[in-house]
Amino acid sequence: MIQFVHPEALLLALPVLAAYRIWIWRGRPFVSALRVLLLALVVVLIAEPYLQSGIEGRDLIIVADRSRSVPIQATQRVEEIADFAASRVQPGDRVALVSFGRDAAVEVAPTESFRFGAEPPTLDPDATDFAQAIDRALSLIPPGRRGSILLVTDGENTGADPVPSARAALRRGIRIDAIALRRDGASDLAVEEIGMPGEVGVGEPFQFSAWVRTDRPQRAPVRLLRDGEVIAEGIREFRAGLNRVVFRDRLGDQGIHRYAVDVRVEGDRVPENDRAQAVVRVVGADRVLCITPGGRSDRLTEALRASGLDVVVTDGPSAPLSDAALDGFRAVVLENVPAEDLPPGALSRLASYVRDHGGGLFVTGGQASFGVGGYYRTEVERVLPVTMEVRQEQRKFALAMAVVLDRSGSMAAGVASGVTKMDLANLGTIAAVEVLGPMDEIAVIAVDSHPHVIVPLTELTAPKGVISKVRKIESGGGGIFTYTGLLAAARELRDAKALTKHIVIFADAADAEEPGDYKDFVPKLVQAGVTVSVIGLGSDTDSDADFLKDLAKVGESSCTFVSDPVDLPRVFAQQTIEVVRSSFVEQPVGARIVPDILAVGELSAAGFPGVGGYSVAYLEAGASVGLQTDDETGAPLFSFWQHGLGRSAAFLGEVDGEFSGALGSWGGYTDFFTTIVRWISGSRASGAVFADLRRRGHRAVLSVEVDADAEAELGQLEAVVVGPDGPERVWLQRVGARRLEATLPLESEGVYRAAVQLTSGAVLRVPPITLPYSPEFEPRPDPDHGMRTLERLCEVSEGRVDPPVEEWFRGRRDSIGVLFLGTWVAILALLLLLSEIAVRRLDLRLRPARAVAAPSPPPSEGPTQTAPPEEAPSEPEDTGIASVFDRAKTRRRRL
Repeated sequence: MIQFVHPEALLLALPVLAAYRIWIWRGRPFVSALRVLLLALVVVLIAEPYLQSGIEGRDLIIVADRSRSVPIQATQRVEEIADFAASRVQPGDRVALVSFGRDAAVEVAPTESFRFGAEPPTLDPDATDFAQAIDRALSLIPPGRRGSILLVTDGENTGADPVPSARAALRRGIRIDAIALRRDGASDLAVEEIGMPGEVGVGEPFQFSAWVRTDRPQRAPVRLLRDGEVIAEGIREFRAGLNRVVFRDRLGDQGIHRYAVDVRVEGDRVPENDRAQAVVRVVGADRVLCITPGGRSDRLTEALRASGLDVVVTDGPSAPLSDAALDGFRAVVLENVPAEDLPPGALSRLASYVRDHGGGLFVTGGQASFGVGGYYRTEVERVLPVTMEVRQEQRKFALAMAVVLDRSGSMAAGVASGVTKMDLANLGTIAAVEVLGPMDEIAVIAVDSHPHVIVPLTELTAPKGVISKVRKIESGGGGIFTYTGLLAAARELRDAKALTKHIVIFADAADAEEPGDYKDFVPKLVQAGVTVSVIGLGSDTDSDADFLKDLAKVGESSCTFVSDPVDLPRVFAQQTIEVVRSSFVEQPVGARIVPDILAVGELSAAGFPGVGGYSVAYLEAGASVGLQTDDETGAPLFSFWQHGLGRSAAFLGEVDGEFSGALGSWGGYTDFFTTIVRWISGSRASGAVFADLRRRGHRAVLSVEVDADAEAELGQLEAVVVGPDGPERVWLQRVGARRLEATLPLESEGVYRAAVQLTSGAVLRVPPITLPYSPEFEPRPDPDHGMRTLERLCEVSEGRVDPPVEEWFRGRRDSIGVLFLGTWVAILALLLLLSEIAVRRLDLRLRPARAVAAPSPPPSEGPTQTAPPEEAPSEPEDTGIASVFDRAKTRRRRL
């Protein structure tokens, strides 16, 4: 049976018929009947007819706010709400859960048997977009089905206006109820902003202000921190409103320094905004950071100093390679230092320093550098002009290798983005497989309390099959039985064809069980030509670290500890490269000069003496080579290129050590390496170019302006802004005769740094800015703003705030069988067409016979007076559907 969503709309037919009765019956009967039918159809469409589907039930979509502004206890509250809803469903009812922050995701699809998912979806918590959440919830309710939305939030919306989405819900008959998540605390004391200068000189005193806002007068302690250390503290009286606290300081170290102002009070409503941060850049003379073996001063560092460069020398573990510290250097030199000696995360920061900030990087060779030094498959390799893969033409010996992988229960632990330790161990094994070639043999064994041979010893003629099997290894249970794994690996290598044999043991440094009689067994393996190396997940202070170190020592190989599982692919590749022994040539070799070397500048390479050995690497596509070895390999002894905003260079020889050869006594040594370091350091922008990065609310504005005589610098600009979420290329648009600007959103708390490369190639580093804390915690003058937002949404959609549980499923339960609007439109269009056809046919039938034209009177002499034409009788105005055709007919009759 047909029913109407708005049956009251049918009453519109009465006044309409009364008003247009005269108009309707003025026309011809057939046309008038069509008009009446069309008018009736319009009224019916307004009333929205539908057929009942016979399906009973309602949908309740719980929309949970997962942004940072929501209290931590809200997660438990959402679970309680979902459990209450699930306990009150009737037959046909369904419950769903949508989580949202900056974006929205379906956590549990509509179901009659609701259960919470394993964990909430990964969302950006630094914003709250009600509109997107409501739209996502509406998409889960099929057209015609009854339902409602239950919004669980604190009401603090930072996205688009949600009222249009609430109106869309109302049009579908879906109301929005809200459960308000209120914070405890009567007032909010917040550090709203720190007014910090963007840049100061070394030793220059400067002043800055912290602006503190509070709802009511109160007394609170204030602390000032610099680079994480408290440098001032005291008690202050704050009046209601905005208060200013002034600080002064002086800095002697170049780079970026971070300040924080902390104002803590008990019972604060939003404690997350009690602390704000700011940064300042300290600038001075150009400096070069040299990281050398053991932090020694050697011939290279002394040569750079002798040329007038400000050189800072350090060893790998203590190298200042944070983003803030790197900002104080124009270039970094890595002199025969292994990657594992550098601080955690240093490789990715060095790569960003070159690519995104316009820094310079120079890497020199040796037996602890390039591929054998662990730089293969790292971020640093990607910014260097050489690649470090092992090419089979360089290989002299085949290798048979067995990899023993820990697949104990601890390997199931997640690391990031759903990736487990086991996944990264698998990727490490794959990296080792990719280093090897068709001449080699490989076996892979996964061990918990028993050995599981994943790949029996096989020649690597089809590496894809081996890789496919390795990817499928999953964590088991218990611990790793190391001795059991050794025995299984030895059995696999027993029938190997290659003379060089090696076993890699990968184990958790805190859970490597069953050492067994390794001190007796492993020496026998070594006598049989089998070496044993160890990769320990953890640190050298873990409970089983001493056992793993001794195992590698007895096995006459190395033991490497990896604290960050993300480094496992690099370490696996490094150990494999060490074993194949093809990454360093230990023979003296000469060099020949390549003309491209002139691009570096006036480089004095004449009479270059060659080196006593060199690291094996190959030229990257797009890179330039300045020196080549004169052996059959023709290796790029010195190469360079521009990468991103910065520059990098590689010298494969050892600049000061056992394999320096005649280079150590060459007279052109100082000029040669000083020119290289000056080239990678780049050039500073002229004083006629100005760049600035400013924060305007939740957006950053990067501007570049030049003097009149430097306008050519604006021809081709490249700009990069690096924030907490990574680098972003920005496009500058002209906003004035000599001014360009770009705008980008500030979405996460932290430091934002920008660099601009000018047309001349010079790089301008822009003073950094910070977002003091997440936008979710910005203080609001109206503490009831969130509640007002919820009340408005509920009012628009005919819902209510904090409804009792009994009302969550309130409303009609019969679903609508929808007759689609397209069908009605098609019917209306068809009737219009029929009306036009009918009017045309009727017009043809009633058209009078064509009148015979009377002969024209003869022209008379002299002036004549023309009588005005006889006007046709007026017809009543017709505004109906056929009025156009009637008026056309009238004009034809007049003619």
